[in-house]
Amino acid sequence: MFFKKKDKPGLQEEVVLWKAGEGGPKIIEPQEKNTRLYNIPISPDALAGQGKIYTVQSSAKGDGATTVAVNMAALLALSNPERVALIDLDGYGTIRSRMGLPADQCLVNILDWEDIHGPRDIIRGLYNHSSGIMVAPGVIHYDHEEKVTPTLVFKMLTLLKETYDYIILDCPPAGTGNNTWAAALVSDLILTVFKPDRASLDLLNENNCFMARLGCQDRVYAVLNQAGIPGGIRAGELESGLGLNILGVMPYSVAVAEENNRRQMMVHSRERDDFTRALQVLAGRLPVRERAV
Repeated sequence: MFFKKKDKPGLQEEVVLWKAGEGGPKIIEPQEKNTRLYNIPISPDALAGQGKIYTVQSSAKGDGATTVAVNMAALLALSNPERVALIDLDGYGTIRSRMGLPADQCLVNILDWEDIHGPRDIIRGLYNHSSGIMVAPGVIHYDHEEKVTPTLVFKMLTLLKETYDYIILDCPPAGTGNNTWAAALVSDLILTVFKPDRASLDLLNENNCFMARLGCQDRVYAVLNQAGIPGGIRAGELESGLGLNILGVMPYSVAVAEENNRRQMMVHSRERDDFTRALQVLAGRLPVRERAV
């Protein structure tokens, strides 16, 4: 996937996708508003259902995507218990550790979805967490990571969107694996978490370019994590100097690490912490599921 400029000046770049086995690119004209290409969903509208899908990824490993994803799911589950699904697409991932679901105690994992083909079977692929979140943990062995494919991701999301109000996807950085681009294509919103340091910012630019080549740039928003950390770049400098589209600013708080180590969620255990309050503001900016009248 890449961009190709037309020869005529003044025209914007258009998304180009290669079809396997063909010698040339196929251009998706913006006015066509296609939802599928070669039977691959390339838009949230490609999947039926009213549920909202949010991809949470990071520009670099360790920037806090899992922390934001878990706490966002927990916050939404407060008013929507058992109507929020949290999916670990980061391989073995940290969701298991963060939520107290080690593989030797919880065998439910994302590969269970290979044998799920309808709404009645969904419950077999989810763990009903005490927080009210329905969790699909990552694989139980590292050597199973390659079995989680875009085809499986699309299958899961097709079923979940028709059943749950909100689906939160914890993903690795874009470009490091197929799962993130598959999730991004059908997500209503893509949150890219980054820290205020130079390495994270450099990778954030690459990440945004990758999302633009997918045609997702209008749904991508940045979330600054650990704002105010000693030695970090100031949030004001990031917004004014780099022109980033920052949807949320999560302040640095030592309580986050403390609660992560206790396998607790900030939105439950530290309701008055600045991090929790900032997350509440961020949640208020997300598109919500429309309820039938």
